[in-house]
Amino acid sequence: MRTTTAAVNAALQGSNVPYLVFVELDFTDGVIRLCNTGYPFEWDGKTWIGSGNLGTISEIEEGKDLQMYGCVLTLTGLDSEVMASALGSGYSGRAATIWLAPLDEDFQVISDPVIIFKGKMDTMPIKLGKHAAIQLTIESKLVSWERPYNRRYNNEDQQSEYPNDKGLEFVAQMVEKEIYWGRSY
Repeated sequence: MRTTTAAVNAALQGSNVPYLVFVELDFTDGVIRLCNTGYPFEWDGKTWIGSGNLGTISEIEEGKDLQMYGCVLTLTGLDSEVMASALGSGYSGRAATIWLAPLDEDFQVISDPVIIFKGKMDTMPIKLGKHAAIQLTIESKLVSWERPYNRRYNNEDQQSEYPNDKGLEFVAQMVEKEIYWGRSY
């Protein structure tokens, strides 16, 4: 169950709830922040690119079972600079977050918007043409449970992760080594 603040709960009880959607995508070339306004929007000390209708977000599933879920984010109406950044940057396995931000009667963001999905970017087919669109698949963090853990407990693997660690330096020599215990030869 998602926790929300009292102000957000009160706003969501209304008959007409204006809201914004914020999307943060962590590409290797930098973070892209989008929202569904038609103009740049300031929130959380950051500027969010207004991309109009933002496109669509597939149904977001949740459950009590420990399983992976995902969603598909279709981004349309992006300017050429954002499209170029998405085309030329690494994204696979990088963070993506989607917030739903109810607005008050003055159309200001109510504090503590709700994170409706947080995961890792998976696939991103881009349709170019008269109307370019990005269809980004975001998987929950549980998707990594299905991937094999390919660590080797040897010096080379340890050095790739911790360059100055000497803890596994002599493992290769110990593999075939006979150790005599409790008697002298």
